[in-house]
Amino acid sequence: MTTIVRAATAGDLHKLALYERQLYGAEGYPELLFYQALRQWPQLLLVAQSDDTVSGYSMMAPLPQQRVSLMSLLVASDYRQLGIGRLLLLHSLQVAAEHGFGEMELSVSPQNDKAINLYQKSGFVICDNVPDYLGPGEHRLIMQRAL
Repeated sequence: MTTIVRAATAGDLHKLALYERQLYGAEGYPELLFYQALRQWPQLLLVAQSDDTVSGYSMMAPLPQQRVSLMSLLVASDYRQLGIGRLLLLHSLQVAAEHGFGEMELSVSPQNDKAINLYQKSGFVICDNVPDYLGPGEHRLIMQRAL
């Protein structure tokens, strides 16, 4: 299997929303959000394509002071443990740096050990632990990395 990371297109967005629903149910990002992200920040919405299938995505959004937020990084369940998350993260860091951002930040569940490990191996450090970040009981670690 060959995997590449490329800019998302409108034709990819239904698959991204499907993966969100499969993983997060009703709490997943809706397809309309992906259309809005593609319209506002087309260079910051990336997909991993494994052979002929979209296997994951990363979505970034600009923040003040030349910072960028990694809003989401998702690998479809059938494609996990193949290095696709790492590949998406590395490409996201590269694209963000190429577009003049100096720092990337993200939030992650304190229970998501695999993601935390991936981010730390990629140079991110935990800078805050925010209770109820996404609502009651939805705690998050805030991680940052210079680009």
